[in-house]
Amino acid sequence: MGQHTSPKHRPARTSADAVYRIRNSLRPQISRTQSVITGIFLILGFTITAAIQDNQADTLLSNTRQSDLVNVLDNLAQREARLRQELINLEADRETLLGGDEYAALKSAKDRAAALALIAGTEAATGEGISIAINGTLSAVSLLDAIQELRDAGAQSIEISDQSLEVRVVASTWFADDSGSLTISGAVLRVPIQIKVIGDATVLTPALEIPGGLVDTITSAGGTVKITESTNISIKSVVPLTTG
Repeated sequence: MGQHTSPKHRPARTSADAVYRIRNSLRPQISRTQSVITGIFLILGFTITAAIQDNQADTLLSNTRQSDLVNVLDNLAQREARLRQELINLEADRETLLGGDEYAALKSAKDRAAALALIAGTEAATGEGISIAINGTLSAVSLLDAIQELRDAGAQSIEISDQSLEVRVVASTWFADDSGSLTISGAVLRVPIQIKVIGDATVLTPALEIPGGLVDTITSAGGTVKITESTNISIKSVVPLTTG
């Protein structure tokens, strides 16, 4: 019985046929088994990465004190409650305005204007809140962090003062360090300083006592922070109203 040569082993008849065969032999051949193995390794890689990230998150939580976690959850719950109440108030105002009651609409507009004046710092303010006496090393960054925490806790008006100056804190207020002193919107204040805040005292105080907050930062550096709650906090400094 004669032997037959397989077509794929026949000599190339032309140079183009030879080039095609060389390219075809150099092209990587991926079998079905190799594809399955590659897919398995990719799945294992994603699974291991996800497991490592979950383990890191669990480790971070396990290293956090239970009291700290409770405080964080408490602050989040209080913030959510405040936002929900604000939403309810805004919806009530909307219904009043759409109802056609001119007197109620005018009253709502005046109340809103008064609230905006307090936020803008163009009017003096009096109400429930806290007074914070700080003595020790205080940086502009620590003070700014404290102001942000107070705002998140619902502070309506804030004033910072030393023995000779009073500065109203508004959205445009800026802070900087100045040779052992603090510069607040161009005014130089020296420690000890006092911060007056109008708002819900039961929410404002915990905002300053969270781990890594103002009280923790100042006391860990050897300073002192005294927080006094009051129903009659008076803020007299104002920001000049600019026109055009």
